[in-house]
Amino acid sequence: MEPLLAASRIRSVEEACLNGWPSLRGIVYDGWLLRFADGYTRRTNSVHLLTQGSLDPAEKAAACEAIYAAQGLPPIFCLSSATPSPLGAILDGRGYEPPEDETRVLYRDLSGDLPRPGGVELTEGRPSEAWLAALARLQDQGDRAQGLHRRILEALCVPAAFAAAVADARLAALAFGAVHDRIVCVNSVATDPAFRRRGLARQAIAAILAWAQERCGATGACVPVVAANGPAVALYEGLGFRTEAFRYHYRRRPGAGEI
Repeated sequence: MEPLLAASRIRSVEEACLNGWPSLRGIVYDGWLLRFADGYTRRTNSVHLLTQGSLDPAEKAAACEAIYAAQGLPPIFCLSSATPSPLGAILDGRGYEPPEDETRVLYRDLSGDLPRPGGVELTEGRPSEAWLAALARLQDQGDRAQGLHRRILEALCVPAAFAAAVADARLAALAFGAVHDRIVCVNSVATDPAFRRRGLARQAIAAILAWAQERCGATGACVPVVAANGPAVALYEGLGFRTEAFRYHYRRRPGAGEI
């Protein structure tokens, strides 16, 4: 069994996840972080509990609902095992849907010299137009989604790098990583269906880890993955992500629509 992470390390992993996929706007309300990105992805359009806070959570939940309504967005709450709270029972009482998409945040240490694999294009700071176009193709993004995805990446305020494994002169597998507090958070892992089972996603992620260690002094890495996604979990565990830092899931009201 992999060793448990210290509470301080878990907090740094949580911060790395938030800073590695930033929202476009946000406010902090008594230890809760309310994130807004015009409805693009739940991670950037939901309430994240950083601390329990001191105010009554039922009153805070109602206030959050009003704030999201004023933004034209459905209220969505992200509940994490890193911050235990009675909010789940409160949302039950307010008629929210059951938990959806339980997500594991997996962690690994970065030690020794990590080799950077060949055949991977790496861009620091901001993604290339070719990387963005390939991601739009692989995720079947429409014009609006492409624009919002670009704006979120432009909002990154921590060091970041974008990797693309090349096969047959095409960008066949993608990933990007952003570093906070010497932890690199891996995001946007995608592989062209025509090039699966060739280890290309592994190469892209390995390039991100080597870059983070070499250029940013990273000593750890994390990646969020839906717990039910067996192939993705196997991929990350095969890359050494075998420690679970924490889990989270989302709660939304019936009829709130998909984000």
